[in-house]
Amino acid sequence: MAEGPMTLRKILLSPLVHFFALGALIFAAFAALDDEPVPPPPDEISLTLQEAGRLVQRFTATWNRPPSVPELEGLMWSWAQEEANVRQALALGLERGDAVIRQRLSQKMRFLAESGAAALEADDAVLQSYLDENPERFMQPARVAFEQVLLPPDGAADEIRAALESGVEPLGLGAASLLPPSVQMTSAPIIDRTFGEGFHAALVDLSVGRWHGPVRSGYGQHFVRVTDRSDAALPPLSEIRGRVEAEWRAAQEQEMRESFSRALLDRYSVTLPDAEEVLNQ
Repeated sequence: MAEGPMTLRKILLSPLVHFFALGALIFAAFAALDDEPVPPPPDEISLTLQEAGRLVQRFTATWNRPPSVPELEGLMWSWAQEEANVRQALALGLERGDAVIRQRLSQKMRFLAESGAAALEADDAVLQSYLDENPERFMQPARVAFEQVLLPPDGAADEIRAALESGVEPLGLGAASLLPPSVQMTSAPIIDRTFGEGFHAALVDLSVGRWHGPVRSGYGQHFVRVTDRSDAALPPLSEIRGRVEAEWRAAQEQEMRESFSRALLDRYSVTLPDAEEVLNQ
């Protein structure tokens, strides 16, 4: 008998319930704040003060100053011309079959579907749960610091090894190159981009503090001394809260968008041709 209240509680706490409630508020707000709740007659074009104010704001944002009176009059006449063009195009059905217009309208619907996520608030418990469910998204990669000496092609490896093991500074040994002689704590992808694919993997099992090698890179053979390393680790929420919240919100947006799309498609009977038949016609 306890399952019923628990199920109801989960439903009430679901982000989708919040989404549909917010959606209803958004539509109500649009209706309440609409500058033109009653469409003008077909032969009348009317610009409200609020819309004219938005023209001024866009001009000011572009030119860092408000428009002059003649400039604003020109903007308003341009708006009227655009409105007339749009109405006539719609009357002629010119929007039908236009991929750009279809994509723009679809994009606006997606924005509407995702708008509820911006109003959702996540406390630490919600974010910690999201972090626990998606640790791979926030894991700090293993890192390693090391020194390296690029060996010359003349077979002087034994002499260089002996010099390194006797404490000679590595900077003056080996072949000249543009590779860094010392690398601070760095992750595998960056190391492999610098030294070639697989170089980091060759460092994984090397003990810290001793010279090892030769180790092959994309540039040749190296002697390498690992100076420090850290394993992959999941940081605490307190250190990455902003990143976790951003990804949590993006996940809510995606869930809302997909739920909105499914609910919208459920209102229609969808018939699609066979893909192979289309490709073979």
